[in-house]
Amino acid sequence: MKVTIREVAEAANVSRGTVDRALNHRPGVNQQVAERIIKIAEELGYKPDMAARTLANKKYTKTIGVLLCSEGNPFFKEVIQGVNNGLEEMGHFGIQSSVKKIKGFDAELQLQKIEELLEERISGLVITPVNSKRVAQKIQELEDKNIPVVTINTDIASVKHLAYVGCDYVTSGCVAGELLGMMSNGAEEHIALVIGSKMVMAQAQRLKGIKKTLKRDYSNIIVDAVLENEDDDRKSYEQLRILLQKNPDLTTICFAAAGVEGGIKAVRETDYGRKLRIVTYDLTDIVKENLRSGVVSATVCQEPFRQGFMGVEILGRYLLYGTRPEESTVKTHIFIATKYNL
Repeated sequence: MKVTIREVAEAANVSRGTVDRALNHRPGVNQQVAERIIKIAEELGYKPDMAARTLANKKYTKTIGVLLCSEGNPFFKEVIQGVNNGLEEMGHFGIQSSVKKIKGFDAELQLQKIEELLEERISGLVITPVNSKRVAQKIQELEDKNIPVVTINTDIASVKHLAYVGCDYVTSGCVAGELLGMMSNGAEEHIALVIGSKMVMAQAQRLKGIKKTLKRDYSNIIVDAVLENEDDDRKSYEQLRILLQKNPDLTTICFAAAGVEGGIKAVRETDYGRKLRIVTYDLTDIVKENLRSGVVSATVCQEPFRQGFMGVEILGRYLLYGTRPEESTVKTHIFIATKYNL
């Protein structure tokens, strides 16, 4: 079986871009590291793909556009790291990039940013799409113009595109529902579910999974409220303060999106006379801090770095070689973290 550049990179514990530079004697790699990579490649029996090398050495004017709904959302820190690593590797093959970020889930603003990227003559787009008909139409227009689109972290309905990279959000909701049910131990619980926006397909699906699991398996748990905070800590704080004042029976809050810091601030400032159970999603710095202190009981995770990196990699390989992914949906792993397995 042919040895790939990925396998050489894994064996050498470096990026594929570093391997490419070392094997092609390009600058930017420490001499000792380069010699070690060349030795490992020889030991593994790596043979360069001459067609790929020819393509890689050509002068490309390809540009990857990236558009993320990430401003003010700490979850996207690792997604952006993955995106940046992917873009760095693509840069070694002559692919340029343009990255834009927006706050919230304004479909019109997202469409405006897509137009700005098109004016920059992007060759393909990596995007966290707002689940709007107009955004869906625009993505379809891009695909019809041979501008491939990869969605990451959240998908969009009724549009065929190159790939989606992210978790199965209905399943991730079911996982949280099961977690809430096991924590209740059969006792009556009153919970609030906090999401960013139902305009985000991922969050709508996550909410669906939580509710489905609770309804089917845990009739002892009553959902008193579903809040939409636009992934904004200030809105999360204000909404939770009002809810906590009006609802003294509340026992649990599940943050199924961002806004955790603002929400926890509201909990701390409210005299409840008892401890609320808090479950979250993802491993942001604020979640880690509150897991360690015991404020957050557990969190459901989804490999954000991999979402960003693979989204760029899939698009880059398509632009370079015309290679489509084996599967159009690449699912990231879902797992539960507590203070004991951080």
